[in-house]
Amino acid sequence: MNDPVSIEETVTDIIADVLGADPADVPPDTALAALGWDSMNSMEALLRLEKRFAVGLDLRSFHDAHTVAEMVALIEKVRAGDQHRP
Repeated sequence: MNDPVSIEETVTDIIADVLGADPADVPPDTALAALGWDSMNSMEALLRLEKRFAVGLDLRSFHDAHTVAEMVALIEKVRAGDQHRP
């Protein structure tokens, strides 16, 4: 990204907002389910992340991302043009 905010920080902020939590309470490698993540949170976050990063995220791949770190990796992969999983 060209702005000073990292992808991880932006994803964390969005996930925390969706959960109604403080970003400091959303560690990058913690399973979001342990923080109360559910399917409605997931859909809201998906829409926000797609809009913020101007990407189209595959729904199945997005649901397979269980942590902020995994979501960041998915966004970076899509932005790099490698939208297909190995």
